[in-house]
Amino acid sequence: MTLVHLFARRTKAWCVLVVLSAFITATVVPPADSWAFSLSEEKELGRKILEKIKEQMPLVEDGEVLTYVQSVGNRVARQLGVTPYEFQFFVMNQSVPNAFAIPGGYIFIYRGLIEMMETEGELASILAHELAHIHARHIQRRSEEGRILSVAALAGMLAGIFLGGGSGAGSALAMGSLAGAQSFALKYSRDNESEADQMGFRFLVDAGYPPQDMVNIMRRISQAQWLTNSRLPSYLSTHPALSERIQHLEDMVKKEKREGGKTARVESLGDFSIMQAALVADYSDPRRAMDRFSAGVRKNEPEAVFGLGRLYLRQGNLDGALTNLQEAARRKPTSAFVLSSLGAVYHRKGKLSDAKRVLDTALLMDPAASIVHFRLALVLRDLGQTEEALKHLQRIEQLSPMFPDIDYEMGIILGQVSRIGEAHYYLGRYYEYKQDWRLAVVHYKKARAVLRDSPQKTAELDRSLKEAEKRQKEAHQQARR
Repeated sequence: MTLVHLFARRTKAWCVLVVLSAFITATVVPPADSWAFSLSEEKELGRKILEKIKEQMPLVEDGEVLTYVQSVGNRVARQLGVTPYEFQFFVMNQSVPNAFAIPGGYIFIYRGLIEMMETEGELASILAHELAHIHARHIQRRSEEGRILSVAALAGMLAGIFLGGGSGAGSALAMGSLAGAQSFALKYSRDNESEADQMGFRFLVDAGYPPQDMVNIMRRISQAQWLTNSRLPSYLSTHPALSERIQHLEDMVKKEKREGGKTARVESLGDFSIMQAALVADYSDPRRAMDRFSAGVRKNEPEAVFGLGRLYLRQGNLDGALTNLQEAARRKPTSAFVLSSLGAVYHRKGKLSDAKRVLDTALLMDPAASIVHFRLALVLRDLGQTEEALKHLQRIEQLSPMFPDIDYEMGIILGQVSRIGEAHYYLGRYYEYKQDWRLAVVHYKKARAVLRDSPQKTAELDRSLKEAEKRQKEAHQQARR
């Protein structure tokens, strides 16, 4: 989504990401004789960009927030039908309101954008728009008079953007590549955004969310006061006005009502205001969060009581956290999100039986709640019930790219049940995510020495080990310069 060109900050990392996202979302339908990225090349490029983003920008790693966003994204993604992508949704720990997609099915939404939303449907609207960009292959459909950029060339450009800093040869390399794409970016951006709006709207409605929610979040974005930065290329300001897109979306809502009168057909996956409070409590400025929640408590808002409990938990005030989260659970006794946080406080205070009781109740409320499975696994581990703990982690293993602590705990628990090869494999994945290449290599080597029965696992380990050794060598060389 080209919201990215609307917001700019005066930091190196922000400028890097604005330029990168503007380029990868500025697209065009290629001529008939043009070569296009293969799926494997697209995914390779996506992994390379993802690595750079993780190096440069902070990500939210809160389990409740991530699993909630992933669940909403998955519900919308199911409307795409058969797809070659395994979509992954990340939350950027930045206060600006923004979202974008990169090759390979990776979608990023910023904390600042979630904080300005009011409903789960608004979150689903933004994710639907980003999914539409990927589904339409906007990121890959690019050319200029038959000129083709290979994966290698794009990778080089990305290295120039991220490693070159704000000036010098690296910056020149990046801006040169972007300049070559400027003419078609200007010409086709309106068509791409219009197509993503139309497709995303259809995905949103088919997922059962109110169509008006897409209009509401776009209108709220248009009313905000954006920052600008004169150092950014001028073409970043030429994308279609949000006011035009809002009008088109309003027309689609009216047509939807005339033709079918569809309204929301599904229950929300969770309590959006509670998730939002957790995000504010854990990642925004503590003083601002305290003022926000204190005002809400005076208005008798349950999410404010919950947010205050989460803020105290962040600050290490376990007694204050327990008091407020117990009150939040009394007010919202069916919220798995609230009960999960209360279970976490009991766990931190060493009250394992209370923690297990609360988390078991949370799973009765929502058997698919991934973060509850994670927290319950930790409690069961500490109770010595390692096999049961492992079963809960295995149910949510697929979320580890967004929530790497799953891999870490898988490694620890597998080690406790003497499955040593698998334990080292998961610890290797965890340290790879954390970009601790030395420890990643250590664990992958140990896993490779033990896991010899599965040719598929051996091949996967060989690839992971080779990449980790390469990155370790590069990091060592960089440190010596």
